[in-house]
Amino acid sequence: MYQINVSVNNNRAFWIYALSKIVEQRIKAFCGICAVANVHGKVSLAVACEFDKKDALDSVVRDGIVELMETVGKMCYIDGKLGYLKINKSTYRLLLHTLVAFDRECERQLMYDSIKINDSISLDGIYNFRLSELKNRWDEICTLITGNAAFLHDELTLNELLRFLVSAIDPKIMKLELSRQGDEFLLTGTHNDCDFKLVTKGGDNLLLYLIDLAPIELEISGELADNKLYCRLVEIFDAKVKNQSKNFVTNR
Repeated sequence: MYQINVSVNNNRAFWIYALSKIVEQRIKAFCGICAVANVHGKVSLAVACEFDKKDALDSVVRDGIVELMETVGKMCYIDGKLGYLKINKSTYRLLLHTLVAFDRECERQLMYDSIKINDSISLDGIYNFRLSELKNRWDEICTLITGNAAFLHDELTLNELLRFLVSAIDPKIMKLELSRQGDEFLLTGTHNDCDFKLVTKGGDNLLLYLIDLAPIELEISGELADNKLYCRLVEIFDAKVKNQSKNFVTNR
């Protein structure tokens, strides 16, 4: 059997559990197995497969670590820099999520170049020593935010900033249609010639999904009954109203 062990200190144990969820389903495709253990102050993920599938396992583990670092690792770093900002929790969550998604495609390649696969990998080592170039980039965007922190309390200015950040996110889908069904929001579209459908509750969750998807076009069907949400959809994603006959009052 070919085996890779990935470990992290206990204070970041959730990183291992997140990585386990990322790789577990992927290695099943070639009969790989994985297990999490907590020993001597460290949490470890062991993944293994037959030797003839070594390259496949290396690829899955590397992809998983990159995905972990570009989301969870980046979020932890930026949160450590901006967590003191005195803005409401919902706004901060939206800002943090947008900053994590910002420039992700370019950063992904830098992470691939930084992460090497061997039989024993320390996530702490990768995060602390191999991501210096990326951390410099994250510091720059954090400096931009802190330098303009006073403007984050103004809804229009905040939305303009979020619009700028979202514009640097590579779109995962060309066009989405948004509608409200009871207390749920429905997003529909087409992706890679397949129907796309996503249902979520709450305007905040909807915005987080839209940031991840970064659609080129967003069309609103029907009324949303939330003027603040409508304004954010227009000002951040340039949303248009389908068959516009009724609209929201956009003055504040």
